[in-house]
Amino acid sequence: MSGPRVRIKTGKASLIGGIAVGIASLAIWVGVTRELGFSGLPVVALGVLVSAGVATWIRVADL
Repeated sequence: MSGPRVRIKTGKASLIGGIAVGIASLAIWVGVTRELGFSGLPVVALGVLVSAGVATWIRVADL
């Protein structure tokens, strides 16, 4: 027999914070890559993936 199951309740603040950090990191990514001379859809797509990873990390780490 195991003990009672405990469910972790996630807060709304971590969701909003993760989204805000994801948007900010994408804006920084686009700004830095343009300044360095990189542009185009593949660079922006990679930035979206990186930003989504950062946003997910913030959301999960806040648990």
